[in-house]
Amino acid sequence: MSDSPRHVYITGAGFTRAFVPDAPLLVDDFDNNLLVRKVSGLPKASELLEAERNRHHEGFIDIERLMTRLDDLMPYDYADATADEFAFLLTELKRAFLDRLTRARKTDYSAQDLRAFAHHCSVVRATCITFNYDDFLDQALSDVGSWNPYWGYGFYCREAEDTVFSNAGESAQETDHLLLKLHGSVNWWPRLGYPKPYALDAIVNYQAWEGTAGRLYPQQLIARHLEPDPVIIPPVLSKSALVTQPILRLVWTLAFDALATAEAVTFVGYSLPATDMAARVLFSEALRDLPTSNITVVGLETTEAGKRELKASYRAVLGNVPDDAFFFDGALPWARSLLADNP
Repeated sequence: MSDSPRHVYITGAGFTRAFVPDAPLLVDDFDNNLLVRKVSGLPKASELLEAERNRHHEGFIDIERLMTRLDDLMPYDYADATADEFAFLLTELKRAFLDRLTRARKTDYSAQDLRAFAHHCSVVRATCITFNYDDFLDQALSDVGSWNPYWGYGFYCREAEDTVFSNAGESAQETDHLLLKLHGSVNWWPRLGYPKPYALDAIVNYQAWEGTAGRLYPQQLIARHLEPDPVIIPPVLSKSALVTQPILRLVWTLAFDALATAEAVTFVGYSLPATDMAARVLFSEALRDLPTSNITVVGLETTEAGKRELKASYRAVLGNVPDDAFFFDGALPWARSLLADNP
């Protein structure tokens, strides 16, 4: 049993990108030209997509900002067919995101380094809190053997095969450390026909990792029993919207408890954006008693302006985090240094 301090790791998009260079960032190209063609006959969706692309000089889109707008409708969106157009664009945007992740998984990424970090989390029984939708860290944790997707998310998440075979996943053991995904995950799928907001027992885990989904039955058969989109919940426009999601109420509560009892917290590849008010409230309240000397922030910043901006963002929420708490060389060098000191 580890006698290490209770440690919490908080990861953002920069964490995944450090280990998987082809993984998308939040502001990126998600086959944007193809998206434009798909909504060409939908004036409101086309207008919104064009406005989002015009914000970036390369025509990139901020996927979370766009998903938030599409998912959290305004009152005037119901006056015509806007709501239906936005729903279509949201589905296509999620599919484009999944396609990017599928392509990234086929590349030569730093899987060994990621598994080494996962092993470290297992040894020290660290809780991982993530704003990422991807499941690269999930797979690494599963590969090292001390974590599983049935119990490891903070709630019992049945295997997708359970929709066609009632004994699937019954032998899975409860894990002693958690991966808390604050905005859902690409491998959380609702069972077909369950109403929104989804209850906990509506969600199953469905991924192509060896030894999990697709082991006994064809994946096409399992997919027929699932909704077409995974549970991906972008940052909402108001904090009150979080409490309408049962799964988020549970996961965010577990995250608060882990942070409030942590003795050390490390943010990795997370920019702490000013627009995510719920996250800022979570950290300011859960970490109010943690000395700032026990906080570490890992990012990839090469300019002095970028470094100052990241420091200011964290200090606005957490107080006077010292200069030596910031590591600006990126998540992969930081992880290798951490594991060299803590094999």
